This record gives sequence, C-alpha cells and structure tokens, in this order.
Amino acid sequence: MVNFGRVTEMIVANRKFSMDDFAMEATIPFDNDSLPNESEIKIWNLSDKTLNNIKCDALLQMNGGYRGDVGLMLQGYISKVETQWDGVDKVTSIFVLDSEDKNYAKKEMNETAFAKNTSASYIIKQLAEIIKLPIAQMELNVDYQYKEGYTAKGIVIEILAKVAKDCGTSAFINKGKLYVRSLRRAGDKVFRLSKGTGLIGKPERFEEGGFKGYNLKSQLQHRITTASVIELVTPQFEGRLHVRSGKHHMSRTGDFTTEMEAIM
Repeated sequence: MVNFGRVTEMIVANRKFSMDDFAMEATIPFDNDSLPNESEIKIWNLSDKTLNNIKCDALLQMNGGYRGDVGLMLQGYISKVETQWDGVDKVTSIFVLDSEDKNYAKKEMNETAFAKNTSASYIIKQLAEIIKLPIAQMELNVDYQYKEGYTAKGIVIEILAKVAKDCGTSAFINKGKLYVRSLRRAGDKVFRLSKGTGLIGKPERFEEGGFKGYNLKSQLQHRITTASVIELVTPQFEGRLHVRSGKHHMSRTGDFTTEMEAIM
C-alpha cells in the first residue's frame, strides 16, 4: 500500500466535510471492554453558521482510507464541541462517543430477579435493550445457565460485562453496536501484515496478565478494529494474532496510521 490518496470524510448535520476541503485530524480508539470509547476530531476554520449546526447528541460518521478503498471508521454521537483560536486559525474539537446514549455507561437498574435456569444470552439481550445498544454479534463460548436464578442491580453495562465474563466471552462496543464474542473466534477476515503491506517499524512484544502478543503500527487500514485477525509476517514473528485494542490516527499531512495491540 502506498501512502498517498488519503481520504477522510466527516458526515454530520446532513453535510459531508472532506479533507480535500478542510484541514482535519482525528484519533479514533477501539478496544474490547464495555466502556464507551471517545474519539476526537479536529477541524479548522468552520464558519459560525456551520458550527451552530454541529450540536451535542447529533449523529456523526467518519469514513477513511485511500482513494478506491474507503470505509466507515466511526459512528457515534457528539458528546462535546469546543472551539478555540490558534493565531489566525479557528480550531474546533468534536468529541464523539461510540454509542447512541452518551449516558449509557452510567445507567443503573433497580434490583431485578431473573428466574431459575435463566440463560446468560437472555439476560444480555434484556440488558442491551435497557441501554438501547443494538447487538451486532453475540456468540458465547458457553451460554451459562443460572440454575439458582440471577439478581441484577447497579450499572447496567457493568452487569452485562459480568454476565458475558461468566460465559468466557468479551463484551465491547464498536461503531455504536454491542459485540459479545471471543476475540479469537474463527471466521473473521484475515489481514496479512508485513513491511510490503503497510507494516511500519518493528513489532514490540509484550507479555502481561496471562496474555502474549505484539504492539503493531501500520498505514491506515479502516477494516482493522477489535477482534480483527492479523497474519503477521516479520523476521521477529510469523503467525496469527487477534486485535484487542488500538487507535486510528488521521490527518492531511501527519500520521495516517493504525496502531494495534494484538494477542496470540
């Protein structure tokens, strides 16, 4: 992949803002926990009229990639908008949460008792409805049965994560949707990553918390996100890795990269 023909598009308030017309930067994180990820987009020199239309709670989408290969990288709702002057330039920072309800991470439920022999999958579906998170994928390693029933009380997303953990499964939010699945589930598209296909620098090996893997950096790849499968080919290591977390960095002249933490 050659690092030219960069494309970044922000769609908000029924308008598309292209990096061809506006100076923009974006940092878009992704990970495998149930807390909302907050992305930051900076855009320069918007008119006051345009800024008045970019409001909190509005849906925002961001596409990125290279000409001929562009995809959705972010879909969420604006949590905060800040505008400051930097010399003669007006710089607006737009913060976007990867969920429909920016307060979902704080939403609590009163004590609720689920009957004996209730399945974890049923509880997860009920909890997802409460916080209005559409389920994009749910594949439990084990659909745990609560033979004595299950009592739920407290912050909904934390309860959901605990139930998923009982099934030996991760729960995470990505592009405004809930995924309940193992990071190592087979069937995901495999990305072959080497120096010739966009790998930047040398892989950095890590070992912590019972996991082994590599920190990797590549030219921007909009398809890589939580649970993506990487076939890494380097002198240091050749083999399959599973992405646990990372960040996309996008700008007109600076970084246009994807950083990722991938486990064996």
